[in-house]
Amino acid sequence: MRNFKSYSLLLIASVLASCSKDSTSTSKLGNWIKRSEFEGVARSAAASFVIDNKAYIGTGYDGTNRLQDFWVYDVSLNQWTQKALFPGVGRNNASGFAAAGKGYVGIGYDGLNKLSDFYQYDPTANTWTRKADFAGSARYGAVSFALKDQGYIATGYDGNWLKDNWMYDPTSNTWTQEQSINTGKRTDASVFVIANRAYVCMGTANGTNVTDFYAYDADQAQWIQLRPIANVSDQSYDDAYNFAGYAAAAFAMKGKGYIATGIKSGLSTAVWEYDPTTDLWNQKTDFEGAARSYATGFTVNDRGFVVLGTSSSQPFDDMWEFDPTAQYNPND
Repeated sequence: MRNFKSYSLLLIASVLASCSKDSTSTSKLGNWIKRSEFEGVARSAAASFVIDNKAYIGTGYDGTNRLQDFWVYDVSLNQWTQKALFPGVGRNNASGFAAAGKGYVGIGYDGLNKLSDFYQYDPTANTWTRKADFAGSARYGAVSFALKDQGYIATGYDGNWLKDNWMYDPTSNTWTQEQSINTGKRTDASVFVIANRAYVCMGTANGTNVTDFYAYDADQAQWIQLRPIANVSDQSYDDAYNFAGYAAAAFAMKGKGYIATGIKSGLSTAVWEYDPTTDLWNQKTDFEGAARSYATGFTVNDRGFVVLGTSSSQPFDDMWEFDPTAQYNPND
């Protein structure tokens, strides 16, 4: 049985190498700035959503316990505040999204069971309400996103690797199965949203890192295949691509998508930027914190952040903001 607690067995040398900045990282464009540490206990595989320019993050795994606490981050104050406890059982690898002014969290893994329960968070009342259970199979490690005030949960692991896609309608409190990803079953993939498209890449299945890359178009209600994220073609565009992996943080800002950290050949600090106008990736300055997996990425006011994660044995509570256009500054 696949067990999240094992994360990945990594060679010590690989971990130590990835914990320090790559020797060429300072020659790439982009700068990381350390922000206020997460105020709850350190953890990985947390769920998140953003409402009214505030990021809500909770649940996750601290290395011993699956958690229920939830916190909100106010970017303007650089401050965390605890909110109402998540009402379901503590879990890791749950899925979260925001739609129509409410937050939603569900599915995941409680250490014994794959889950399908699903809850709505009202930020005004600071209350949770149970909603219709996820209509797909109980799972964890799925991607989740919102487009046009509809929520989606896709892929994941239910004992098998998955590629199905389900839409949640907050108005009717119902789930509808939508078009599955054409190829590429996967778990622990990454997703970011630009305009009316959700971009899903990375992930792992059957012991192999997935290299295909898809966007889900809300207007067409279908998946569009994009260029692979690894050097698997005879063309020159992907000669420098080396970031197929899983358990990476993702966010989008200013019309571009970003993938940071995760597990590639080992724990990684690499950062890649995606331009949807060219369908090409460009490597940016490495993540300045310790190499990690299962971190959380989010965007507020076109500002991208990475928080939490684990080194396989050590959970983290630090948070970093990324400026993709700034020169690297080692002193901030």
